[in-house]
Amino acid sequence: MYKKQHRDVGKILPEALCPPWPRIVGVVSQQETWKMLQGGECDLVELRLDALEESTRDLPLRSACPLPLLLTFRHVSEGGYDAVISEEQRVHRVRSLLTTATAIDWEIAQLDSAHELLQEARSLGIACVGSAHFWDETPSHDLLCALEEKALTAGFNVLKVAFTPHNTADVQRGLTWLVEAEHVLPVALMGMGELANESRSLYAANGSCLLYGYLGKKSTAPGQWSAAECRHFRLRNR
Repeated sequence: MYKKQHRDVGKILPEALCPPWPRIVGVVSQQETWKMLQGGECDLVELRLDALEESTRDLPLRSACPLPLLLTFRHVSEGGYDAVISEEQRVHRVRSLLTTATAIDWEIAQLDSAHELLQEARSLGIACVGSAHFWDETPSHDLLCALEEKALTAGFNVLKVAFTPHNTADVQRGLTWLVEAEHVLPVALMGMGELANESRSLYAANGSCLLYGYLGKKSTAPGQWSAAECRHFRLRNR
């Protein structure tokens, strides 16, 4: 599936993101959940900084987290919860916590604000996930390929795409791209909304590298599974 020069992903990815895929990303969006994290719940914890109250964003991260950490401060245009923070402040918040992270997530559409952040992350050996979210549409094959090339050029190590399929044909379009395109990066593909369950299970069984599930009681995307459901899926399909 991957071009030869990118096949040995172990040279560019931390163990928590390497095969066997799919790796389970447990999403934390509440302080109470963070305090109760336990090993074995997932392979990687995504802390959604944008979902936390301002007063709780300086959590004692490494001392409280027994698992590899993915830091995300999602932009409001792609599902972020903080509509007030400036782009400069958003970058600063993630940058100030880089030394606690195994990986960070940043939107491909917001690259202009993050060149120095991504460069510093790479210099520290921190993996960078380039993300794109389509709330009302299914991106075309050509657009998905263009996103992947842009992510590679920008220095991302993984491409994550979430979209909202409206019918089975949309789900199939995503699958066709996932299994037939000659990928230059590991790809995490997932659907949202009414067809989230169908699409996520299909893509995870056909090479999508990451499977996101919420920890605690709060999901962060329409149709998102719980981390426990992700674990059960992986056990059934190995």
